[in-house]
Amino acid sequence: MRSDVPQERGATTPETPISAVSILFNGNPLAIWIYDAATLKFLDANQSALTQYGYTREAFLQLALSDIVISGSEAEEGERHQVQGRRDHAADVVQRHRRRDGTQLNVAVRSNEVQHLGRLCKLVIAEDITERWHLNAELVQMAHHDALTGLPNRTLLADRMAQAMSSAQRLKHRTAVICVDLDHFKKVNDWYGHAVGDEYLKHIAGLLTSRLRGMDTVARLGGDEFAVVLGEINSADAAGLVGKMLLQALNKPALIGGYTLEPHASLGIAIYPDHGSDMDEVWRAADAAMYRAKRAGGNRFAVAGPDAFSPADDCQSLDGSLQGMLAAGGPLMHYQLQYSPHGGLRAAEAFLRLQDRSHGYIHPDRVIARAEDNGMIYPVGRCVVDAVCRQIDQWNKTTAKPLRVAVNISPMQLKRKEFAQETASSLKKWKIDPACLEMEIIERAIMNVEEILPEMQELSSMGVRFTVDDFGTGYSSLQHLHRLPISTVKIDRTFVHRLCDASSSYPIVKAIIAVGHSMRMEVVAEGVEHEEQKTILSRLGCDGMQGYLLSRPVAAEEIAKLLAKLPPDTEANHRIGPPSVRQSGASRHVRPMTA
Repeated sequence: MRSDVPQERGATTPETPISAVSILFNGNPLAIWIYDAATLKFLDANQSALTQYGYTREAFLQLALSDIVISGSEAEEGERHQVQGRRDHAADVVQRHRRRDGTQLNVAVRSNEVQHLGRLCKLVIAEDITERWHLNAELVQMAHHDALTGLPNRTLLADRMAQAMSSAQRLKHRTAVICVDLDHFKKVNDWYGHAVGDEYLKHIAGLLTSRLRGMDTVARLGGDEFAVVLGEINSADAAGLVGKMLLQALNKPALIGGYTLEPHASLGIAIYPDHGSDMDEVWRAADAAMYRAKRAGGNRFAVAGPDAFSPADDCQSLDGSLQGMLAAGGPLMHYQLQYSPHGGLRAAEAFLRLQDRSHGYIHPDRVIARAEDNGMIYPVGRCVVDAVCRQIDQWNKTTAKPLRVAVNISPMQLKRKEFAQETASSLKKWKIDPACLEMEIIERAIMNVEEILPEMQELSSMGVRFTVDDFGTGYSSLQHLHRLPISTVKIDRTFVHRLCDASSSYPIVKAIIAVGHSMRMEVVAEGVEHEEQKTILSRLGCDGMQGYLLSRPVAAEEIAKLLAKLPPDTEANHRIGPPSVRQSGASRHVRPMTA
């Protein structure tokens, strides 16, 4: 760059070199100024610079470099680099500048030393790159963060994991990775819509972030998967405490999109370097632990261990078990008895039993969820209903006391138009009184009242009864409940478990029983495990109880033995006809109820 920058701005002839330089200086669309290298005072500026910073020429020439360069930007470092470096070499620096009105802008600065008015000066070209800078920042944000929740994505998570492990190796401490997979998130989308599902995910993101430290990272990997990197921990026990805390935070009911939802999740925890020597090994261990937690029923955490397995293998194994069950012609069913508060046999609930790798039984909720995912819920559901009808027929042949049996039904089955007729075929095939069959639906299914009502009404007209399972978790509306042919509601076991705790759910249980009775429905409590719970439920007027205190799920042969021992005068609760609403106290009023 030439050092003979014009000192005069008057008219000149186009042929002179000074005129050409003047045109380049004054007519340049980029901001250009000259300042004294010793005093940093501005000596000249073109119109673009005056416009960019909002000054008149007179005002601008009263300023020094420090008046427009924001302290703490790269300016000072850039100046040192230019002074200490080669004097004849231009240097690019990105700086933050201040306009006259106080607003800030990002500029790309390029400067050269020139001789001007007999002194060493700097000629600076300052390009406003604010818009480009913001666009680049947005692109970086998009490339490294989830668009819905704003959390780091998988790419940024990998970087944070690498940093955490490097720090752990250098400082001789541990770091942990937690895989978080939301339980039954697909149903939230299916039942409430994707808008509620999105709000649900943002709620989860906020909960996870608010419970962790600044050094920790929460990321969303996509869909219903999140991950947490704990920057520094002392032991696996410490990571387990974090997992427990996160579950407690997630399990609190929240109003989302006008619905009260209670999120559940399965967490898998792996520790570096305990469960892997590199990022991939630790991640696989955490992922396997998460699937172990989900396999155990969900809403829990598991720490990585030697019994880890592939999630894909797990799904394939469960699919194979379901296919094998259908090929064998019938499922293995166990039955858990329900009793009245006075000890009379009331009914039984059927549970589908499938063996897992450890020769135990897979949780029924997980079996149903997998059957819904792979499309096998329809043949599996038909098979289970038919097996229960066959079993009722066998019991009826050995006892004069017919037993009502409840079977769990997926909302997907009730949405299928053929379901009622298929059930009627099984009832006719085994010559079963429809009142002996009870179908349990989860409370959240009630939200789809228009889709499930036709099949429920047809089944109810035959005499089949319906029960709402897990009642009280906040998904249903009384208006929807009133429209459906429901005979019984079952109090969710979480309320029964806390009935005698310090954070007692007594008022909730009392209210559920009162609401059920006011709608002419019977109320059954599930998960009764302690005598004190039974006593309180009896006092509140609960109509039936189910739980390990009274009976564990057993094979059909054990039920047959019990039925054979029942005395002829077994109390009326054993009947299978329409229920009555019973209230505690002297003013007990019995009202008949239609199915």
